[in-house]
Amino acid sequence: MKHKITIWAGVILLVAVAGVAAWHFLFSATRIAFVNYQATTLGQIARANDHTRIRLSSIEPSEFGRLGHYDVVLVNGMGLRITAEERALLQQAADRGLAVITTMATNPANEILSADSATVATVKGYLNGGGRRNYHNLLTYLRRTVDGKRFDSDEPETPSVHEEKQYYHADPSDSEAEDVEFDSVEAYEAFLAQHGLLNTDAPRVIVTGQMGEAAELVAGLEQSGNVVYPLRNMQTAVQSGAVDSIRPSAVINMAHGRLGDVVVEYLERQNIPLFSPLNVNRLVDEWEADKMGMNGGFLSQSVVMPEIDGAIRPQVLFGHHIDGEGLQQVHAIAERLDRFVETVNRHIALQRKPNNEKRIAIYYYKGPGQNALTASGMEVAPSLYNLLVRLRNDGYRVDNLPATPEALAALIQQQGAVFNAYANGAKSEFLKNGRPALISAEEYAAWTSETITDEQMSEVVALDGEFPGSYLSDDEGRLALPRIELGNIVLLPQLAAGAGDDDFAIVHGTDAAPPHAYVASYLWARYAFRADAIVHFGTHGSLEFTPRKQVALSRNDWPDALVGPTPHLYVYSIGDVGEGIIAKRRSYATLLSHLTPPFMESGVRDIYRELNAAIQAYNDLLYADGNPDTKAAAMRVKQLTVKMGIHRELRLDSLLTEPYTEAEIARIETFAEELAAEKITGELYTMGKPYSPERIRSSIFAMCTEPIAYSWLALDKLRGKAHSDTEKHRTLFTRRYLEPARELVGRLLSGAQQPTDALICSAAGISAAELEKAREIQRALSAPQDMMARMKAMMASGAASKNPAKEDYMEHSKTGGHAHTVRAGRNMENGASGMPAQAMAAMAVRGKEYSKEEREFARVVTEIERTISNVGNYRRALEFSPEAEFTSLVNALNGGYTSPSPGGDPIANPNAIPTGRNLYAVNAEATPSEQAWERGKDLADETIRMYRERHQDSLPRKVSYTLWSGEFVETEGATIAQVLYMLGVEPIRDAFGRVNDIRLIPSEELGRPRIDVVVQTSGQLRDLAASRLFLISRAVEMAAAAKNDSYENYVAEGVVDAEQSLINKGLSPKEAREISTYRVFGGVNGNYGTGITGMVQSGDRWENSSEIASVYLQNMGAFYGSEKAWEQVRQYALEAALTNTDAVVQPRQSNTWGALSLDHVYEFMGGMNLAVRNITGKEPDAYLSDYRNRNRVRMQELKEAIGVESRTTIFNPNYIREKMKGGASAANGFAEVVQNTYGWNVMKPDVVDNELWNEIYDVYVRDKFDLGVRGYFERQNPAALEEISSVMLETARKGMWQASDEQLAALAALHTELVDKHGPSCSGFVCDNAKLHEFIASKSTPETARNYQRQIREVREASLDAKEGTVLKREELASSDRTVSIVSNTVVAVLVVGIIAALVIVVRRRRKKMEE
Repeated sequence: MKHKITIWAGVILLVAVAGVAAWHFLFSATRIAFVNYQATTLGQIARANDHTRIRLSSIEPSEFGRLGHYDVVLVNGMGLRITAEERALLQQAADRGLAVITTMATNPANEILSADSATVATVKGYLNGGGRRNYHNLLTYLRRTVDGKRFDSDEPETPSVHEEKQYYHADPSDSEAEDVEFDSVEAYEAFLAQHGLLNTDAPRVIVTGQMGEAAELVAGLEQSGNVVYPLRNMQTAVQSGAVDSIRPSAVINMAHGRLGDVVVEYLERQNIPLFSPLNVNRLVDEWEADKMGMNGGFLSQSVVMPEIDGAIRPQVLFGHHIDGEGLQQVHAIAERLDRFVETVNRHIALQRKPNNEKRIAIYYYKGPGQNALTASGMEVAPSLYNLLVRLRNDGYRVDNLPATPEALAALIQQQGAVFNAYANGAKSEFLKNGRPALISAEEYAAWTSETITDEQMSEVVALDGEFPGSYLSDDEGRLALPRIELGNIVLLPQLAAGAGDDDFAIVHGTDAAPPHAYVASYLWARYAFRADAIVHFGTHGSLEFTPRKQVALSRNDWPDALVGPTPHLYVYSIGDVGEGIIAKRRSYATLLSHLTPPFMESGVRDIYRELNAAIQAYNDLLYADGNPDTKAAAMRVKQLTVKMGIHRELRLDSLLTEPYTEAEIARIETFAEELAAEKITGELYTMGKPYSPERIRSSIFAMCTEPIAYSWLALDKLRGKAHSDTEKHRTLFTRRYLEPARELVGRLLSGAQQPTDALICSAAGISAAELEKAREIQRALSAPQDMMARMKAMMASGAASKNPAKEDYMEHSKTGGHAHTVRAGRNMENGASGMPAQAMAAMAVRGKEYSKEEREFARVVTEIERTISNVGNYRRALEFSPEAEFTSLVNALNGGYTSPSPGGDPIANPNAIPTGRNLYAVNAEATPSEQAWERGKDLADETIRMYRERHQDSLPRKVSYTLWSGEFVETEGATIAQVLYMLGVEPIRDAFGRVNDIRLIPSEELGRPRIDVVVQTSGQLRDLAASRLFLISRAVEMAAAAKNDSYENYVAEGVVDAEQSLINKGLSPKEAREISTYRVFGGVNGNYGTGITGMVQSGDRWENSSEIASVYLQNMGAFYGSEKAWEQVRQYALEAALTNTDAVVQPRQSNTWGALSLDHVYEFMGGMNLAVRNITGKEPDAYLSDYRNRNRVRMQELKEAIGVESRTTIFNPNYIREKMKGGASAANGFAEVVQNTYGWNVMKPDVVDNELWNEIYDVYVRDKFDLGVRGYFERQNPAALEEISSVMLETARKGMWQASDEQLAALAALHTELVDKHGPSCSGFVCDNAKLHEFIASKSTPETARNYQRQIREVREASLDAKEGTVLKREELASSDRTVSIVSNTVVAVLVVGIIAALVIVVRRRRKKMEE
């Protein structure tokens, strides 16, 4: 019996095991993993899956260790980015028998296949066919054929060509059904009419693109009163003419790449705005918590590329949620959908609303107190006045407009002023007479409840207290908002985005919310004034620099909350494209570019004529036969050099006993020639006012002369005709190339010659055949663009994508400094590698190799051709731009399309004109470009050469670089190239020119040690190119780990030294080792600047510059070199990274600013220099990477650059005279230069000497050129001269300028007279430095001193009428003084209490004695 039971148990067990095995092999779930598939695609596939035992998953390359859990792996190879280790894991899984099928591999190394060719072909057929039916059959096919489980499903159909029709719509009767499709506008409109969705009077909106689920967007637009046309292929609709019958009011592109030039031309022609909402491509919660928002390739395809089409409002619309199978599905985020639909409707409303009913809020920027309105390169008051006149002429209701720009400026000063926190007296006066808008707590609460989250409001209260906050309020607790209402136009000042306290150090982990007044200003414009559009006027305000996400904002980000759905326009200088892009992406602004000031020659050649003659005499002897003695000639050069002070800028000796060497005289010659040839800006630009004919000519000479001259030199080098002394002696280059080039440009301008091929050949000294050859080479080198264009044309001709989830991949590159846009489609026949056959053919064309000489020949001939051909075009563009700017702005206010354009000053990038266009940037993923890489290598080598010359042939161990967005955009990443090459690392480009990887340059090839780096990034660059920062961090780690180098490895040494430094600071060895490779730093809490300029200019708040260095290290100590550790702050990390730093490098790409005229240079470069000096104990070398002349990029020592700038601008009578043609903004520019000179004196004293301050005194106080300087300032902007004099006095007070008693007395007299006559201007220097006030008073007569101190006191103290009489509201003490005051008052109180207690005891004792 027992035996039988055992047998039966065994049988049952065997049957069970067999059953389980049968179930496993025949009926168990088929697990299919998808790699690198977009959620939109997976959503389509998931909806097609009706089989309960087919399980779908999406996995990341980082999860390849789990591939054994799956039965099939489908890999989308298009743009797949995996490491070598991840690729090896995938290959190993395939080798073990896992079915791996890769399609569309753009990198052949990623094309991993383990299925037979028939299976691969069938899978590709299903995927290419697209549509729910094909996807259903794909899953069934994989289960039956690949996984071998055939018993629970029918035989799948063969792949079919799903002929998707152009127009589609969700089925109103079944939301789960496939879209209903139509092949014509007529058929689609019949469907709309049938379902009550066609209103002939309603706006029509096209929805296209593939990066979202259109149904919810379409429904939202329809519910708000629009007729919506979802279509598959916008290009086809344009080229077929079908779009003309739609007559859309707006186009919405759910973008992943470009629509292309055909569509751009259509949008321009029909004046239709293009919107490009974003898909965050991940779970909504993850996106909301992410400090970055979006980065890398997805940022490139979703934001950068659509901007090239002219797309606006990159607002998040789509995100992911988890479905029942655990797959991420795309959906419209409800709150974002409502906001986006309202945004589109508000833009469309501008098209339909009469101008006389439109209400426009215009924000301007001005300094506090009496300071003028300012904007980069613009004379603001007359520009704003001209705009208001234009709006009035175009039918806008502009009431009570003052009669002149000067009167408008006075009105703004009266009713639209800005106040520093301490200016209580000025605030009190404004409340009485400024007619502010008064906002009650109830109004404010109603507005904020609709727009601001509770979390955000808590931050505001924590910063600024309860409403109305600390800025301006009346006795009833209402917030007072400065503004000037002119009918339906209101002008508002950009208020301070911070609370304005004296604590300059930023506390990590605290987001600096704006104060109540800042929030209320925007909400008042939207809700109380009911603005139809917001305009920010001039570069730049502060809205776009409020904290949190860099792009793809959420409602928790301040720009998103404050702008809301209101159309937003931003008038921006073409010279500041980097910061403009931040405004575009973070505040949803449509940029409207405007001209820079015109360019002109410095006109100082006569000043240095005697020196140049002496140098020429020396050179004549140097190259004369017989080797004559040159000592006397060399001594003459030295005497003149020392007399003119040039030896100071070049750091040469001044002993007149020994002559300069040949090399030193060559440096002097180059310096003097640079002074003569320097391009400077003229009168500030006034919008609506064309350049004078003279300035148009001088600007065109500046734009065209050097490109031709340097191209001629390059051709002569290629031909072996260039003399070796030409580049050594700049005067020879001027005579042989520059002057003839200028003459040619002059002939073209006068019409004496025409830009024909014959002239081009003659100018270049080439034949017609050689010209054609150069064109052919250039076309071949631009093959990626051609490839994409052919794909685009093919798709538009009818081969539309069969898969609605497939992407159009776009690339953007530049050739010869000019932007080209290119495109790749995906739905073509596949070649052997899985790539489109047409793409392979086009890439084969690109693969044709040309020698370095052939490429250089093509480049310089193209440069000559481009320049000669465009001289006339540039003139017309400059003439046309002022009108184009206003026309474009008015058109944008009418809800129209603003054409896209690149940016940069017109010398660096002539394609930036005409203006009035919407600026775009470069594709960060393609940087550094090939040309930028070559330039970066040259500049790194030059940095090493210059350092070795100054330091007895030793190499720098570590170089610090500043990364700025403007330079990055305009040079395509040349400074990043410098960083990589210093490390001995080079970029690896994929088939589309993208740089996704790097490799070590072999030590023998590098030919020198690997040099360590440390990088400080501006917030703007961080936001534009985070992936490049990650690349730098990888490069540092790679260089530090390099083995078997033939030379020293300073990177490895730097890591060891940093680790030891951190251990010495108390960190654990493990933590120190982790942090030791950190090299990429920026502002904490996502800040955009260093936060030290206010401290630098508050001279009474610090005694030693080391205090500023400490604040810099704290404020710039966030690590940005890793996505995982983004914005991480580790104690001492930046300090450790800066050990061994020998040089600091700052980029300079624009001809519109220099180290003296732009405060950010001393803020970043100077801040880094100061920090290095305090850490290492030595002054680092300081160099500018000068990219201003794209044909002659170079390194320049900072002191030399300051010498060139000062001699050609602020000490140049021609420059001063030209600037004095302007108004208050131009006058303010002089004051800013003096402020920045003071800043450099603090940060790097050796670049600003006593002689420079003496010259400022002579020119602006003594008026050495008899230009009427004081009269000019008093007429246009007395506050500017008050600022200049107060800065000079503060410089002397702090011992940085050894001014004479006579100079100090004259300055004190000037300053006190200005204050007495015009009142205190209330900049920080003038009104908020008690120690300076005492110093000025000490240099004045007693009566003058009393009067001066009274006026300062009245501004700072508020007299308020009360029932009991006049109550004096005392000024707040500075925080540093407040502490002393509290301590002192406490001591006094204790003493008083003690004395009283003692007296009481004494009295009591006496009473007791008397009683006894």
